[in-house]
Amino acid sequence: MDSLNSSELPEKLQYQIIKEKHSSIPQIMQNNQIDCWIVFVRETMINKDPIFDLIIGGQVVWESAFIFANTQNLFKKIAIVGNFDVAAFEVKNIWDQVIGYTEGISQPLREVIDNVNPQLIALNYSINDVIADGLTYGMFLKIKDILSHNHEKFCTAAPLIQSIKGIKSKTEIKLISEACKLTETINQNITSQLKPDLSETKIQHLFYNEIEKYNVGHASAKSSCPSIDAGPEKQIGHIGPSSNNFVKRGHTLHNDFGIKLNGYCSDLQRMWFFGSPSELPLELRHGFDTVYNAISLAAEEIKPGIAGYLIDQIAREYVVSQGYAEFPHALGHQVGTNAHDGGTILGPLWERYGNTPYGLIEKGNIFTLELHVKTRNYGYISLEEMVVVEENFVKFLVPRQTDYIYINI
Repeated sequence: MDSLNSSELPEKLQYQIIKEKHSSIPQIMQNNQIDCWIVFVRETMINKDPIFDLIIGGQVVWESAFIFANTQNLFKKIAIVGNFDVAAFEVKNIWDQVIGYTEGISQPLREVIDNVNPQLIALNYSINDVIADGLTYGMFLKIKDILSHNHEKFCTAAPLIQSIKGIKSKTEIKLISEACKLTETINQNITSQLKPDLSETKIQHLFYNEIEKYNVGHASAKSSCPSIDAGPEKQIGHIGPSSNNFVKRGHTLHNDFGIKLNGYCSDLQRMWFFGSPSELPLELRHGFDTVYNAISLAAEEIKPGIAGYLIDQIAREYVVSQGYAEFPHALGHQVGTNAHDGGTILGPLWERYGNTPYGLIEKGNIFTLELHVKTRNYGYISLEEMVVVEENFVKFLVPRQTDYIYINI
């Protein structure tokens, strides 16, 4: 596969991924006992459904309905679009039928749904998962009016979207792996440039230079990608660097960093120590080992069919057993076209996560495993790795960090 070393997904690869996703949809619909799914959109240049690029692609202006029907042992994919969009969707050769309209979408949409006669009609709304909540309220009211005699069949498409987006295809896994490998290359390049008395801001700009050199994008907001956290006083989080905080000998440096390469993201965290291994304080040794071991214990138990909160619980209980406070966030989130890709999370049963920690892990999911502990005298120690779920185990997408990266200058 050719890598263009840019943040945008090449169109050829996009439609390869769309076809891979379409091949998985019939089984996913069957597993969730949903026989009709409608993606209902308009003006996608302004307000695009989060799932649109992954299963449809291109753009629409007028109201459009993309229907996946799995009834009577027959799977059909139907696109209903404005008349000026018909040719653009026919040439993609991914729809069984493309229906154009001029005056309005209501009549063709009603006719298709009456012909399908589904038991359930899944729509893209969700209380818990942003990635499955792409149907605007106005469009919901519109389709409820158009399908007034079928609106009692409406249900959330969240389970479908979570599986379709969460189960990464062969192409997606390769693209995410490439992003992770380049992220590690950049971390290694930066390591050779680090020295005491550099400010956090200066270190962040070293990363910016690397990002520009490789012509890639930021996986999250540029101001905090990477986040740079130096020494014992810094509070880690989604905050930018300080020009008044400097790395010092005997202190640590932490980053939280990801790139977007060919449309797919990485999300990794690394730790440096300014000094030699023999100078490392026992407090920092114990903290690193705790974080590393918690990730190992969680990774060993990740398998398809296990609820996300159970994996979080393993790491959380271990951290507490080692004398540290609970980490105030989920152990892991999914990564794909976004650094936070929605779907099942490896998280605690807290209100802020809704029902996403109850979701079941699936083969092909890509998760982060990330947590931190706070030491008494040396600040925070935090690591983040990325894994892909296989049949009975997980595979780390790049080699794990097994010890501090030592800057002995």
